[in-house]
Amino acid sequence: MLTLDTRAALDRDDLGYPSELTDAEWAILVPFLPPPVRTGRHRSLTIRELVDAICIVLCGGVPWCMLAAHFLPHQTASRWFMRFRDDGT
Repeated sequence: MLTLDTRAALDRDDLGYPSELTDAEWAILVPFLPPPVRTGRHRSLTIRELVDAICIVLCGGVPWCMLAAHFLPHQTASRWFMRFRDDGT
């Protein structure tokens, strides 16, 4: 049952998109994500932006190529999604 307290806890009005993760949801997800590698090229994106882009595509049902321009390139987002999918993340 939704009470005033639970409605406030589940409120997503302050997020940019309804599919974005809240700070509490993000704290649960972080331990499951791969850490940055020590060698090679440094990441030019934040993992949170990447996860938000993946959530937009999955929750919104839009094709990768229609990902909004202010997100990272759709090729990058889809490549990371396939990596996460294939390694069980």
